[in-house]
Amino acid sequence: MKKALISIFTVAIALVMSCDKVELPNIGTVVVNESCDTVFTFSASTSNNRNVLVEDFTGHLCGNCPEAAYELDQLHDIHGDTLIVLSIHPNTSFNVVQTGTGKYETDWRIEEAEQIFSEFNMPSSLPRLMINREQSSPPFYFFNTNQLSTEVPNRMGQLADFTIKCSGNMLADRTVCAKVEVELLNTVGGSYNIVSCLVEDSITDYQTVYPGSHPDYTGASDDTYSNYIHRHVVRDLFGHYGVIEGGSPLSGSIWGDPITGSTNAGDIKQFIISSSPMPAEWHENHMYIVSYIIDNSTKEVLQVIQTKITA
Repeated sequence: MKKALISIFTVAIALVMSCDKVELPNIGTVVVNESCDTVFTFSASTSNNRNVLVEDFTGHLCGNCPEAAYELDQLHDIHGDTLIVLSIHPNTSFNVVQTGTGKYETDWRIEEAEQIFSEFNMPSSLPRLMINREQSSPPFYFFNTNQLSTEVPNRMGQLADFTIKCSGNMLADRTVCAKVEVELLNTVGGSYNIVSCLVEDSITDYQTVYPGSHPDYTGASDDTYSNYIHRHVVRDLFGHYGVIEGGSPLSGSIWGDPITGSTNAGDIKQFIISSSPMPAEWHENHMYIVSYIIDNSTKEVLQVIQTKITA
């Protein structure tokens, strides 16, 4: 689904608080929902250390995928919110919708998931995982489940060049409004973007689980579980300046907003974003915003934060 977005840097935000449209140089008209409040109470920012982002490419017909989800849950128990997970459902045979069967009828796929899957040349076999979008063995970006217990802890505690704050709320029509603030801890060169996505957690639905791949799900005769808890599901990405999705790199919605202007230590960049109204089936009490900064030259994720949406 398409979104509209305003990117407002530092003190310039005060000039457009009362507007629902603004002309930005070389960008054109972009729109933010006029009912969005521009006064937000921020959550705690990320620390001076880098958080770790794991993108888990998964599928509801993938019997080995719950093993990766279980390993990530175990790592989260150890590392807490310094580990942030996104479950991404690409358009593969593992996410076929079995309409009329009474099971596997949920369509988890979104266009942005397929864009990310294709951009990073993921193999069709799942699960596959990216850790901070670092290359595992150039030119490949994917890791396997058995690498998580080593590769994730190895990335904990690294110093960061950025911190992120985020605050989000939901309007009566289920539109999500948010403000994201990026602060530079060090003077940096290069080109960077900030990306934000909508995530729903703890969804009960069907999942294939092979024996031994998840200790909480055992005993089903056909490996099909109707009560599986799907975690960290990417529902949508906030759009990028209204550019047509699926465009060239750094112009599609999966690339977010450029962090422009000076990039000196102490600089603060602010972004106001809004979504289309969320579908009724999305549980508003389980919705989060995940925001992360990417280095445009390497595609590496340099910082990430997760923020619960308030109604």
